[in-house]
Amino acid sequence: MPAILIGLLLPLALAFVGRYGLVILYGLYAAGALLWMLSWPLRKKQAGDLLLRIGRTLQSKVLLWLGLFQVGLAIAITLSRLDQFTGSLVTTGGVIAGAVELAFWWSLALLFILLGCSRLEIRENGLCYLFAWQPWERIQAFGWDDDNPNTLILKAYPRTFLSRRYMILSIPADQQQRVDGLLEDYLIEADLDAEMNEAV
Repeated sequence: MPAILIGLLLPLALAFVGRYGLVILYGLYAAGALLWMLSWPLRKKQAGDLLLRIGRTLQSKVLLWLGLFQVGLAIAITLSRLDQFTGSLVTTGGVIAGAVELAFWWSLALLFILLGCSRLEIRENGLCYLFAWQPWERIQAFGWDDDNPNTLILKAYPRTFLSRRYMILSIPADQQQRVDGLLEDYLIEADLDAEMNEAV
């Protein structure tokens, strides 16, 4: 709920700030993303000992390609902003604004690259994926797609009304049986594929 309230109030606050509102938004995002990435080792410790590290999923591969695209975009934006750092018309405000904007685009590229390189891990206290961990207590059940046997479906207790109830992950075929065996130790298996189809 606090995140939603902040999201609603942020545009109003930026409107009052004026021309540097977008720069402030860039700076807040870049700082938040960097802190989130740097804090991952500490947050990961809460998930307990590693039981199984799963190969890269389809989702992580897509994120890696998006990250490479973001790197290209960040390079292009960096080159287009060079006039803010060199030449006779350079101002302190222009340098700060340019540096903050570039920090935003490069932190975004780094975030996508790191997310793309991350792997799904089954740990003692929950699942780790994409720089976040989900405790077993927050997962209601797991199941497999009827048409794609190596597609894992997780049903979670939503944190807010905006949270996703189902998470779908592609598991490498050679690890599917081992993943199934480990998840059975912690979760209830259910026909979530049929449940999702009925919900639609």
